[in-house]
Amino acid sequence: MAVTITQAVNLSLTENLVPPIVHVKQFDNQARKIRCTFYDGAVEYTIPDGAILSCSGTRPDGNMFQYSSESAEDLAYFDGNYAVFTITEFMTALYGRVPVDLILLSEDGDVLGAFSLILRVERAAASNGNIATMTVSKAAAAIAAGIYEVFITDDGYFAIRSNDGLGVTSGTESSTISLVLEGMMDASITDDGHLAIATDGLLGLSFSMDDEGHLVVKYGEA
Repeated sequence: MAVTITQAVNLSLTENLVPPIVHVKQFDNQARKIRCTFYDGAVEYTIPDGAILSCSGTRPDGNMFQYSSESAEDLAYFDGNYAVFTITEFMTALYGRVPVDLILLSEDGDVLGAFSLILRVERAAASNGNIATMTVSKAAAAIAAGIYEVFITDDGYFAIRSNDGLGVTSGTESSTISLVLEGMMDASITDDGHLAIATDGLLGLSFSMDDEGHLVVKYGEA
């Protein structure tokens, strides 16, 4: 069962306040929602019917994001008189300070109110989000999707090359990746000269022979 954290924040339309800071974790992806109550002075602001919520911000690398209740209802929406936006993986890919603007718009695009806060993205222990959140099925799917060559090595082993996008570098240790690699496939030449292939099916590989007796490997069907 997925856990969703909802954090309440009060934002002022008129008072000259330092934007509140909301702490989130690097690589957080849709596990946290920020529920905002707007104030006009000391009075709670009533969100007009038909209003549109726009949530935008800038990451430390200068890349921007923008979600609205009009185009991404699961990421920015109204819940009664609250404005809610969801923390996405794009927002938290880099650690550091992320200024966020919440803007209320009329159906005609007029600005009804603008509010601001700061996301403080706390650095994750692992610098690679793909590895930090990796499961066996995700690792196998990434390898399968990136396969570009299947071949037999000089010493008779079956091998693949894959642009899997996982970003695993030499010296990195991952029990998940190790499990996939160990159970993925095993191929060799038998004593009587036949190619023997064993695979647990994680990559959706299938083997057959064409009319001329050549080995045909189909992949990417995981």
